[in-house]
Parts: sequence; structure tokens; C-alpha cells
Amino acid sequence: MDKAVSSKSKASWAVPVVTIAVFLGFTVVGGIGYFEFSPPERTCVSCHEIRASHARWTNSVHRNVSCKKCHGGSADSLHALEENAKRVFFHVTAKRHDNLRLSEDQTLRMVRACQSCHAREFAHWQAGGHGTNYAAIFMDEKHNRIEQLNDECLRCHGMFFEGAMAELVAPLDVKGPWRFRRPGFENRPVTPCLACHELHAPGSPFRRDLAPPAALLSATNLPAFRRDTIAFYVRQEREHFAADDLSVPKVFDQGKAVKVSSDPRQRLCMQCHAPNAFGQAGSGDDRTPTGVHEGISCTACHRPHSNDPRGSCASCHPARSSCGRDVTQMDTTYRSRTSKNNIHRMRCLDCHPSGVPRKDAQAL
Repeated sequence: MDKAVSSKSKASWAVPVVTIAVFLGFTVVGGIGYFEFSPPERTCVSCHEIRASHARWTNSVHRNVSCKKCHGGSADSLHALEENAKRVFFHVTAKRHDNLRLSEDQTLRMVRACQSCHAREFAHWQAGGHGTNYAAIFMDEKHNRIEQLNDECLRCHGMFFEGAMAELVAPLDVKGPWRFRRPGFENRPVTPCLACHELHAPGSPFRRDLAPPAALLSATNLPAFRRDTIAFYVRQEREHFAADDLSVPKVFDQGKAVKVSSDPRQRLCMQCHAPNAFGQAGSGDDRTPTGVHEGISCTACHRPHSNDPRGSCASCHPARSSCGRDVTQMDTTYRSRTSKNNIHRMRCLDCHPSGVPRKDAQAL
């Protein structure tokens, strides 16, 4: 009899539990379906913290790309639930609701989203110097023994890291050995796409037939259009600043002002590849061209994303130099990184202290 009562008791609560489970299942599926197929005005933008970002997106170059394409949809529902929970926490705890920004983890997700549409650009970036990772930069023993890591390093390397250098690497000295204080940071990119690109920047959706003409890539001509997607992310402000709005740095070589290209793209490069506080050419990580290449833009030689300068000489020196020699075979850092003649600062007198030789008629 006790067994019969027990069976009836289990049956009495089993039905409500199953009913509730089925109801929750339909609710979750229905909610995901609603989120996936409804316009963003009824989903994402229903949170007023996101309205400002949505307003910028409606006037941006990516306005034809769905929010879910970059930020995730129902196929990534667990992540969406986690992010929504964070937004609720932010809404309750924050005093301001107009400064919603991406975390570093979200920034890394954006890199993968960029790859899905910009495969060629992604491949070039990944193969170039800016595609390097945390381990290559912060675990470089040669550098760390010369210069101690500090918070200023994060201005250009790991600019989306949420914390100070002391929270990333230990110990902070020039002795080592060094290690990451947080696991899983070794392979993170230190210069992700969003370091130089603002995805909600205003403009028209990009079309291949509207690509800038080849003349705009020369050293003396400037872009005839403004593209705010090219922007530098300032870590301290947590904001992007369009390259066109950045100032042209003042650089001096032995007290003489250097002619610096006014190409907005070079202004962005010089935010990290900058001289010291006195603006001395060649100091710090400065790459401002002086000497025979003074005044030309970084982009005259370095390809976008890959930064590869190979083949660039031919754009200005089709076959021979002014003295009748193949410039690619001259002793410069273009041919060999170990050359003492840095291509950014070389002068004619560096190779010709007695004067520029006459052209070899047989070589022409």
C-alpha cells in the first residue's frame, strides 16, 4: 500500500514538472526565434543603452550588415544570454548609461566577425607585423631586459586589455623570468582590427567600383575622400578618433623641421610609431622619412594591413635610379635588415660621400 501511495505521489508532481519544462522549452525557443528574425528596433535597441550605438550604425558604412552578423545571433545564444545578463548588471550598477563599450573578449569576437567578410584583409593583417600576439610582444626577453614593461606599453600593444600592466605580466622588472598573470593570453592579438578601425563610423557602404584611383596611393596626392572607419583607438579615452581629425606631428632632424606628409593615414601610423617628446626624427619608434624620402607617406611604400613594402620601389623607380643603378640592389634596409643605411633616413651622401657618380651609359 505504501508503494501505491508513493507512486501516486510521484505522478502528482511529475505532470506539473513536465508541463513547466515544456513551457520553458517553448519560451526559450520562441525567444531565440523572436530575437533572430525580428528587426533590431524590437530587440537590441529596446535597451536604451544601445540606442546611441544603433543610431551611429544606421548612418555607418556597415548599415547594410545586421547587428547579429557582428555581435552574434541565435546560433550563439549562450553568448547572447551572457551578454544580456552583463547589460542588466551594468544597467543596475552604473551611474551613466551612455558609455557602453566593448570588452576585450568582445573585441576579439569582432576580429573573427571581420574575417568572415574581409578575408583578404584579414589574411594580410595576420601575416604582417600588426598580426602578432601577446607572447611575442610581452615575453620578448631581449626587450624586457633593456626596458621595463609599464602601463604605457598598453597604449599601442594590447590597448583593449582591461587592467594595468601589473595585472598582465609579472614581475615588472628587467630580470625576469616573465610570465602572464592570466592564462590564455599568449595567442591574443595585440593589435586587433578595432585598433585602427571604427566600425560604426559614418559613410556609405563600401563598393568595389568606388575604390580610390591608383593616383591616390602616390606619395604626393592625398585621398579625395574622408573615410572615418580609419581611426585610432585611444585607450585612455576608450574612444576612436578618425585619422582625418588627428594632428600632423612636428618632427625635427638636427634642429631642422622635417616635412611630414599630411596623409591622414600616416597620422594614424605615427600614434604608435612616434618620436620622443622632443619630436626628434628617428627616436623612439619613429619611422618618419627624412633624407631622400622626406615628405612621402608611409602608405606610399607600405601596403595596407600587411605593411609589406616589397615591390614598392618600382612605383617611383621603375628601373633605375637617377645615377643609373637598380635601387633594389643598393645597400639599404630594403634589401637587407642588417644594412646600416635605413631606408627611412638615408641620404645620397650616405652612399656617395664624394658626390653622386655620373650615370653609367652602358647600364642604361
